[in-house]
Amino acid sequence: MKRIREWEPEARLTLACRPNLGAFFLQSGLADEVIEVDKKSGEGRERALKYLSEKEWDVIFCPHESPRTATWMRRLRAKRGKVGFKKWWNGPFFDIRVTKPAHLPDALRQLSLLAPLDARIAENFGSDDVEALGKPVDQSSPLDYRRPEIPAWASMQVRPHKSAGKRIFLAPGSVWATKRWTERGYEELARSLIARGYAVELVGSEQEREICERLSRRVKGVTSSAGKTSLGQLVDLFSTGTALVCNDSGAMHAAAAAGLPTIAVFGPTVLTQGFRPWQNQAMVVQRRLECRPCGKHGSEKCPLGTHACMEGIEAGEVLEALESLLKN
Repeated sequence: MKRIREWEPEARLTLACRPNLGAFFLQSGLADEVIEVDKKSGEGRERALKYLSEKEWDVIFCPHESPRTATWMRRLRAKRGKVGFKKWWNGPFFDIRVTKPAHLPDALRQLSLLAPLDARIAENFGSDDVEALGKPVDQSSPLDYRRPEIPAWASMQVRPHKSAGKRIFLAPGSVWATKRWTERGYEELARSLIARGYAVELVGSEQEREICERLSRRVKGVTSSAGKTSLGQLVDLFSTGTALVCNDSGAMHAAAAAGLPTIAVFGPTVLTQGFRPWQNQAMVVQRRLECRPCGKHGSEKCPLGTHACMEGIEAGEVLEALESLLKN
């Protein structure tokens, strides 16, 4: 959406998204209009689809690849075309289909949708700089993402970052239980950071409030704002911090939007799946294990019953990576 703004600055941008995300895009100037679609409500879906189908759009970009979303495209009209990722079955639903560059990080996969219409993006996707970002990554730890740098045209950052004091955010939660680093690890890390003079603040969604409050009770001096911030407020908060330590979760992407240096702890998921801290000041801490990945998103329980991918990561290792990141 940042790139569409640059490509056609006079265009009016409408975003269809799930509930509670739209305000962030409006506040960031990335969208002029938001249609929030509650996928769990048949009435809500139909209301949104009716609104979208009554208009003739200029261009529709559709990053989603599900059959249900494709069927929506049949009811929508676009003068310059409906653009989506190519599947063997979805020819009737899209005017322009893009072969998804699976070897690239997901942020670049999404940007590739613009290539058929945006000449600059098409040119950039043929460059060595883009290919360098897609080189296969192994399970070494810590994996340093400071080089090669993400080019400005592909950056996710939408807030200027200006650190105010020594303030570290910890985001111990995740929608998926197996993607959470251990509470013991976060507790030990918080104690070490406080001993080094940092202010430590726990962040997370309403569903992650309990884990954050447990940790704040155990470690004197730690505060928690879990469940108290919208996405936009969280990004604003991150824009003032020193660094974030998190799991492979939404907080990692919010930090990229704020330009906040990040240490991400990866467990059941691996970087070759395409999801990484999409910024230039980031490292990933992980374990080299044959059982990784055990799924696309993680799960509620470790299939082997060991959770070795997270249990094997010690607080000292994460602290060492964080100190290395903040030195440079």
